[in-house]
Amino acid sequence: MKQDLVRILRDIFSSAGYNVADSHKHDFIAEKNNNRTYIRLSSHPDIAEIKNFVNQMADGEGLYVVTDRVGSDILQYAQAAGLKVWNRDDMSLQIGRAVVADIEGSASELDLLNMSLRKNSDPAASDARPAETSNADEIAKMAVDAIFGNGGAYREETPSEEGSLLSRYSERSPEPVTISAPVRQQRDIPDTPPQADGILLNLRSAPVNMTREHAVSAARSYVYDFKDILLKLVPFWKYDYHLSTEQRYRSKIVDISGEGSGCINALNGNNEQLMLHEIRETVSIPDVRYEVKHPLTTEEEARKDLLDSIIDEHTKDLRFDNTQGEAIISEHKRFKPVPDDIELNVKLVYVPVWEIKGQRNSVEINAYNSEVLRNPVDDDAEFV
Repeated sequence: MKQDLVRILRDIFSSAGYNVADSHKHDFIAEKNNNRTYIRLSSHPDIAEIKNFVNQMADGEGLYVVTDRVGSDILQYAQAAGLKVWNRDDMSLQIGRAVVADIEGSASELDLLNMSLRKNSDPAASDARPAETSNADEIAKMAVDAIFGNGGAYREETPSEEGSLLSRYSERSPEPVTISAPVRQQRDIPDTPPQADGILLNLRSAPVNMTREHAVSAARSYVYDFKDILLKLVPFWKYDYHLSTEQRYRSKIVDISGEGSGCINALNGNNEQLMLHEIRETVSIPDVRYEVKHPLTTEEEARKDLLDSIIDEHTKDLRFDNTQGEAIISEHKRFKPVPDDIELNVKLVYVPVWEIKGQRNSVEINAYNSEVLRNPVDDDAEFV
């Protein structure tokens, strides 16, 4: 249940224009307009868990999403600790409003973290509702009741968009979700056939966390004349290194140490700061047109380039001043590590990337973290 909720919340934040990333400490991170928010879901929170959440945030702010009914003292404590708090009703309204905004074509304008939830700002007042509830909020509540299995099915009077937030959530619901919404002008949406169960590939890869429909929706701002979509499995040399050595010069001891990690694109050689927290020995992909790219560089070539780069980065040029009589003699000395000083681990992994093509250009989106890529991963894409 929690993973379903996390996926739903990731979807609505992505649709609202937030950059969504995984986190090994939290459920995920959402960033928009240079404001970073760490998001954690909990069904039975306590004081210790809240303190731990607050202490693990190095920067930005925290959103605490409580999925079950809990005492008001816990929620008030979380709010007093500086966290934004959504209880179950808040989460329902936000998800539902995102569904409605997606129907209206205004999802990217949502400011989920600063949107007023109700006139009574007490997070513990889970049953408090404004006397005058908007039509959108009523539709939102009905949609989420169906999503969580608390309500019946509703028939929509307007044609729904396949690939919208609404259609994606209805696939997860025990009952089909349809809602009565005002008739609105429909957007030009590419025809997206329903996905089958999927295909299992024997590749060491990051998982596909972004659906085809979500990718098409996210690409609308970049590709206005949708033509085609392709899922590419792109090879990267994932590496991490540790360096620790000392070199002597006369009476001086020079310490050379460091560590780092990253990914080298095995197609174009670019060094990317990809954070891949989850790598699986096999990857399940949707039943869509896909292409597995083959590395154009070998592990030996990647290792050699990495060693050269690490050595250059950690080479030190130092000046030593010695006094002889009244004269000061300066001497420059270069200290550089050797390959044997460096513990370097390199392995081949694949990263799923959606390429959405238009008539004149295309855009690529990392299907693992939903990030729109600034540079093409290979020479096939034609960015503008």
